[in-house]
Amino acid sequence: MNMEASPAPGDGHGIETPSHWIEDAIPEDAVCEIGGERIALRDHPGLREFRSPADMARSLLHARALVGRKTIGLIPLSEDATDEDRLGFDAELRRVVGVPDTPDGYELTMPEGTEPDPEFVGWFRGAAHELGLSPAQAQGLADRYNALVGGHLDAEARREDERRAKGRERLTALWGARAEENAAIARRGFERSAQAAGLDAEATCAFLDRHGDEVEVLRIFHKVGMAFREDSLAGGDGGPRSARDGMSTERFFAEEVFGGKGA
Repeated sequence: MNMEASPAPGDGHGIETPSHWIEDAIPEDAVCEIGGERIALRDHPGLREFRSPADMARSLLHARALVGRKTIGLIPLSEDATDEDRLGFDAELRRVVGVPDTPDGYELTMPEGTEPDPEFVGWFRGAAHELGLSPAQAQGLADRYNALVGGHLDAEARREDERRAKGRERLTALWGARAEENAAIARRGFERSAQAAGLDAEATCAFLDRHGDEVEVLRIFHKVGMAFREDSLAGGDGGPRSARDGMSTERFFAEEVFGGKGA
């Protein structure tokens, strides 16, 4: 009894029979490996999916045409693509990636406890939209930027703490147990000098916050503070005015602080 399928017009199949065209096309001794096991090539399930030799040939040609080309998503533009082609590709890429229609479409999450600069956030959203970033890419870039800035700020704070600690050590070496007392006198001396020079309270505090623990600054203004304190003790409120009251700032520093002669 002949179990071979007879050819049928159009698709290569005959009436439904137990045989398959692949059995006549591939020799019995041809083998292949699947899952680490050697089997007869014509028993490979992938080959039996083809309904005819023509189907297999078309599949082979299609696979060859796709070699070197992206088969999932967008196909890269050719070198001779027109401007219209490029605009269309960009629009489709943005659609596939999920780029928002406008920069405001990016919903960025910032680290807890931070107050982002609205101007910078606006710039960041605009740049992300211009570059065609997806929402996930924009958020990832923002997270990495915040981590970088946070790391720099933490490092700067540590350096500032170390600088202040070293300054306190130098003050202790200079003044011993009276280091804190003398430092307070020096700061008051600077405040009096700043007031005489016309600096407002905000500028005075800013200077002290930045330089109020520096040994050289404190050494200079400690003598100023002591001079002001002696002046206050000598005159006092409502008491006789000191001769220093009529001095210019330049003369005060020249004569009282640095021990020179005023003009």
